[in-house]
Amino acid sequence: MDDPKGYTLRAEDLPTAVERLFALGDELIAPTATQQGDVLFEPVQSVDEIEFSFGNALVSPVQYLMPAKEVLFEYHLRPVQPPEITPPEPPPERILFGIRPCDIAAIECLDQFFIEREPVDALYQQRRERVTLIALACAEPAADTCFCSCCEGSGPVAESGYDVQLSPVGEVYLVEFATDRGERIRQQWQDLLAPAPEELFAAREAQLRYAIENLFEPDSNLAAAIRRVTGDNVDPRAWREIGADCYSCGACSYLCPVCTCYDVMDVPYDESRGARIRRVDSCRLGGFTREATGHVARSTEASRARWYTYHKLSHDYHEQRNNYGCVGCGRCIIACLGQIGMPTVCRLIRQPEYERTEQ
Repeated sequence: MDDPKGYTLRAEDLPTAVERLFALGDELIAPTATQQGDVLFEPVQSVDEIEFSFGNALVSPVQYLMPAKEVLFEYHLRPVQPPEITPPEPPPERILFGIRPCDIAAIECLDQFFIEREPVDALYQQRRERVTLIALACAEPAADTCFCSCCEGSGPVAESGYDVQLSPVGEVYLVEFATDRGERIRQQWQDLLAPAPEELFAAREAQLRYAIENLFEPDSNLAAAIRRVTGDNVDPRAWREIGADCYSCGACSYLCPVCTCYDVMDVPYDESRGARIRRVDSCRLGGFTREATGHVARSTEASRARWYTYHKLSHDYHEQRNNYGCVGCGRCIIACLGQIGMPTVCRLIRQPEYERTEQ
């Protein structure tokens, strides 16, 4: 993009700026508040429906790129003739407004998994090409469970992956446009923007340093855990302890915006018609590795915990996806009934000598 590097948008003008997004004709997905106070990313028809002051949603807006369940195709079996295959309707053009940097980093991981390697996942690619990402950076942790500052490139300010990024700095937003889709937004906001002075970038950097050093919880220390996992230097008793506290409910991976496990099944409508369905699955579930013989390759919670963690933290995973499999969003901490979210897992596997008595 041409200079200036960024723009200022007055905080009081943000609702007006968002109102103008409707003129583009895209479906606008934004944070909304339920009567119980939960935040959900939902399609909105008015700025009045949007929750501008929010932490983060328990269900990631990544669901609009990787839905929990989708139809891959419908089929019609016909006598003598080949089956008739009907693909799903093309996805709509969408704008995701207010997506946090941790979820932006998660989308970059999904892009690598579904698009940047063979075979390309055509349905994911269609959705990805039709979405505009407007990131909302964090001046402070979005929740007590956030630990994105411990994760490479995950926040609290997005380093890449967005089309537009809004960073709150005092009474203004520092606005950055990174793509052609972002340029389309800039044109809608042109009279609301002013070139950002270098001092505003410096102020954001100072704000970022302060948040990382003083506001975010540093206990995760993923780097040390990564070294142990990559070197296969984790005491087996750590996996057993993690497994002992695991309910095998899959909540951690169902809510994780980076997890990509899924299952595929054929669902008949009648004797001749049906659909092939893809649905999100979890390697933390006992039946995930059940083979045709009935054998379950990872039958214990400890073995499944080890597999899950290796896919999150091993350097081999980093080489495949150019990032680790955790973005520090903290959803696993909120969801886990056994209170063994990723920071706790990292703490256990970091211990040089296992201190608890084996049970």
